[in-house]
Amino acid sequence: MDKPEGLRFLVLLKKSFSAGIFLLILISCAAPPPKARFPEKGVWVPREKESVATLTDDHERKSLRDAVENSLAYVEKKNSLGYGNDLFTREKVRHSLALFLKILQRNPDPQEFAQRIREDFYLWEPAWEGQGKTVLLTGYFEPILSGSLERQGEYCFPIYRRPTDLIEVTPGTLSSGQAAEKRLGRMERGKVVPYFSRREIDSQNVLRGKGYELVWLKDPWERFILHVQGSGQVRLSGGKILRVGFAASNGRPYRSIGRYLVTQGFLADEELSLGRVKEFFQKYPQKMEEVFNHNERYIFFRLISPAGDGQGGPLGALNVPLTAGRSIATDLSLFPPGALAYLISRQPVFDENGKMVGRKKIRRFVLNQDTGAAMKGPARVDLFCGSGEKAGWVAGGMREEAEIYWLLAR
Repeated sequence: MDKPEGLRFLVLLKKSFSAGIFLLILISCAAPPPKARFPEKGVWVPREKESVATLTDDHERKSLRDAVENSLAYVEKKNSLGYGNDLFTREKVRHSLALFLKILQRNPDPQEFAQRIREDFYLWEPAWEGQGKTVLLTGYFEPILSGSLERQGEYCFPIYRRPTDLIEVTPGTLSSGQAAEKRLGRMERGKVVPYFSRREIDSQNVLRGKGYELVWLKDPWERFILHVQGSGQVRLSGGKILRVGFAASNGRPYRSIGRYLVTQGFLADEELSLGRVKEFFQKYPQKMEEVFNHNERYIFFRLISPAGDGQGGPLGALNVPLTAGRSIATDLSLFPPGALAYLISRQPVFDENGKMVGRKKIRRFVLNQDTGAAMKGPARVDLFCGSGEKAGWVAGGMREEAEIYWLLAR
């Protein structure tokens, strides 16, 4: 098939950092604590700066209370955080969240709020060997799609529930020649083999008709976006809304379709826009199958309870609702689940027609409540931008250099 020539469009996935970062600076009379060990050749460094008198938050306060309460509910149910660092223990994270929430409930003005944070909390910065101070900030969102519970008319693209033959292999089950770590696969002739790829599932229809269909969508592009985001709302013809969320993956590696399009010469790497990617596939729908199948990773879904109202945020990796503008996704093997952090960066601003008209600063408190296949290593943070089309514009255009600091009570 001939490649379209002369096209320049934007990809969903990640590219090089931009400039323009602002340091977080605090005033404190207390001496900073010593450095704490950090997994994989890193340390946690306390940050006590002296040039900025206030610690501002640019987002509305109710969303912050909601996000803190959700993290606190998660941490209080855990005996440990499943996180190996001795600095961010379950009890320290729980106490920090409870203290922060207590301050919020007093509804202090911005100046008093910043003063209390300076007096009651340390800010910690992860210092990773070979890693700079900044991270790559991207965005994700919850799409709202039209769907049907039955295959009919234009609704002919299924999303699947977790298949019964998808198994998790634990260390020790595999032969010595295979990786001794948890992995997903299926049994074939008495042996564990990789689970079906995206090509086998969507192009060759190996799961079709086996009763795994959860909902039918009308657009393969929308289905792929749902896979990338990991959750979404599906509006049925009668107006009922179902929320679907991540149930499992096929265990295959995640591959960037954006990088594939660049290497194949289909696009230039100067811009980034979810809308432009969509425009490309609308113009060249024959390329969808080829490009999508480059990413072997496949997502299976489940209905989220309570289903039917579409209210509240989707559930993240901690099984608590995500809060727009407050919940972040990171590598949860490196950063403490549920913990409070302070984020400094920028985000795109769009007009009512979806055209980007500028960028604005972000200075806000966020909660570590999710993860994802692309969230690997210390230099990646994903901000949940909300639900629907406008949230998708912001998420699709967010690709910024950022600083992030993690809070613990003194």
